[in-house]
Amino acid sequence: MEDEDSLLDASSADALEQETSRAFGKETRQVLLAVVMVAAFLALAHFTPVRAWIENVQVWKTMMREYGLAAHGLFFLACAGCVMLGVPRLAFCSAGGLIFGFGEGLVISLLGSTCGSYGGVFALAAWIPPCGGIACGEVAVAEKMLRKPSVMRVFWVRQLMVPGLVLNVLLGMTPVRHSRFLLGTLLGYLPLNVAFSLVGSGLGKKDLAQSMVQLLAALAVINIAGWLVYKMVKKQARSAEPT
Repeated sequence: MEDEDSLLDASSADALEQETSRAFGKETRQVLLAVVMVAAFLALAHFTPVRAWIENVQVWKTMMREYGLAAHGLFFLACAGCVMLGVPRLAFCSAGGLIFGFGEGLVISLLGSTCGSYGGVFALAAWIPPCGGIACGEVAVAEKMLRKPSVMRVFWVRQLMVPGLVLNVLLGMTPVRHSRFLLGTLLGYLPLNVAFSLVGSGLGKKDLAQSMVQLLAALAVINIAGWLVYKMVKKQARSAEPT
């Protein structure tokens, strides 16, 4: 990697490694909880009179498809607007998967959440002169990494247990390029967006087996993504160690 994408020092690398491990542990628990709840509901829905709910969902999805691009556009605007105001994006990932299916729901929610992050706090905070030392506690690692923002650094901080609104403010107060903000945020949001879009899509399937496959796929995605990111952080930490 280029020097700007390397970690600041050994202590920063070690802190990032710890925070990344904690973050993906929390995210795995979130996905697991969502999967268990959806699986329990689907089992209830397929073997009890609640099954009518699934049929109603299919009718509703057909109605939404009849609106074509208008439905996609309205969902995108709702997602972007709510994320801009600080609403967690994961609910929109699941809703997008449920309404439009996995592929379309993922694309719309990912673009909407990325644009919402960019168009809201970042656009306003970009007018504030850069300053340092504003972070404390959990955001200290993010604040250190964003002193020299790059695509990879934006990606890294998006994996930490720091609210998106806080990260947007931090990013807006740095000299990060708009293209780097957008690309780093898009990539940083991708793992959880994929997982929750799979969960939402699985909730709207007629076939219980297909639903379970998608729920298991959501767990696999977040665990594989967590393992890959953690390995990359470990590599960065080793490279930052003094020789």
